[in-house]
Amino acid sequence: MLSATDKRRADIKRRYDTARRERQRNPVSMAALRVGDLKRLFTARYGREMPDDDAGRDDALVMAHHLARQHHPERRISAWLSLSTPWMSQNEVQALTNKVIAKPIRWRADTLGKRLNLTEAERQRLRITTIGAVGVDKAGRLDRRRERARQRDEQRRRAAGAKTRAEYEANSISKTRPWEALGMSRRTWYRLGKPTRGTSACAA
Repeated sequence: MLSATDKRRADIKRRYDTARRERQRNPVSMAALRVGDLKRLFTARYGREMPDDDAGRDDALVMAHHLARQHHPERRISAWLSLSTPWMSQNEVQALTNKVIAKPIRWRADTLGKRLNLTEAERQRLRITTIGAVGVDKAGRLDRRRERARQRDEQRRRAAGAKTRAEYEANSISKTRPWEALGMSRRTWYRLGKPTRGTSACAA
């Protein structure tokens, strides 16, 4: 008969295996994440519709290339273009769709960031994670991510009452030297149990 602990472990393992199988059946592809980032970026820049100009067409082409890597690409591309580029003719939509499906392009994060002229400030504000930023490469983003994590940890420690390094050092024994105020040596001060002014301390 299983103990209570063994039953809990078996239940945890069962739930873990179920979740793992679910993730395998429905994986979140990089293309889907990238499409989500592009939608947020284009909505922030243009609103509901892309502009009817070279910039709008170029950005629509970028989106179409990413939609071409998902299931049912022709339907996805057509649906997105009908909503975001209603000014595009049916012939232009079909030509663009055929072009990207025939040879969809895959961009690296930094390359796409430069093409879209995505700034680091815009990237952070829109919480974009799959596209790089102009002027900040992958190593730079990693350094900034580590710095933000360090700052969050510091804020949590401060909220919990922890002192900063400067505060700790300013109030450290080596800085305040309390034994001098009592007219004794550091060694004697420690031997007498770290007395303070107003307490009686008799040297043995």
